[in-house]
Amino acid sequence: MPHIVIKTISGASKAQIQTAAEQIAAVVNREMGKPEKYISVSVEEYSFPEWEGVYNEYIKDKDNVVVKPKYTNPKTFE
Repeated sequence: MPHIVIKTISGASKAQIQTAAEQIAAVVNREMGKPEKYISVSVEEYSFPEWEGVYNEYIKDKDNVVVKPKYTNPKTFE
């Protein structure tokens, strides 16, 4: 607790992913008061064609998406 899942389009290096995950864990620690030893972060990478399915299942019209994307079309990102 908590476990954070990052769903992203493939392309970042392992080092970039590691740094981002560590920084996100640090923010959760700082802003939510959760000890870092209890925080886990996983990363799921998808291709551009797969992203439409991710968008429709996990993002579109979901109340738990606190920061909404600035696009509504997952094919063109407009």
